[in-house]
Amino acid sequence: MFFTLSYRKTFIGSFDKIGDAIDKLKQHQESYSAISSPRFRKSRSGEIIRIDYGSSDCYYLIEKGERDDRTIN
Repeated sequence: MFFTLSYRKTFIGSFDKIGDAIDKLKQHQESYSAISSPRFRKSRSGEIIRIDYGSSDCYYLIEKGERDDRTIN
């Protein structure tokens, strides 16, 4: 499982457990976002989980699968 940040497809990590992915997501948001009081909301579509934490362009996608270096910058 791996997750990407918003529309930029920034690879942040690969995890075996969803709890580990969420912990890393929260650390990443705290380090790189100006939003000081995020409100995390989760939605799911098939194998993809979207975590919103601010406005409509502030989200992470958690996807099950392997990292594809050709599509992630």
